[in-house]
Amino acid sequence: MATISFYLDSQDERLIKNYAKSKNISVSSFLRSIAVERIEDDIDNLLYEKAIQGNGSHDISLDEVRDELDQLC
Repeated sequence: MATISFYLDSQDERLIKNYAKSKNISVSSFLRSIAVERIEDDIDNLLYEKAIQGNGSHDISLDEVRDELDQLC
């Protein structure tokens, strides 16, 4: 498992710690979950934009969706 460090001012640190505590989760779990959610949202938006720019709608297989996601990650 990797460790990522970054600096926060004391106000942001307090805000994040208090929020995580209020949800009964660790700061690490909280930050990991919001980072992953943000990445997933961005991927969803990219796929949506690509879909509406396509030549009309068409069905795609689950394997094609997986291939597309693999290319984005």
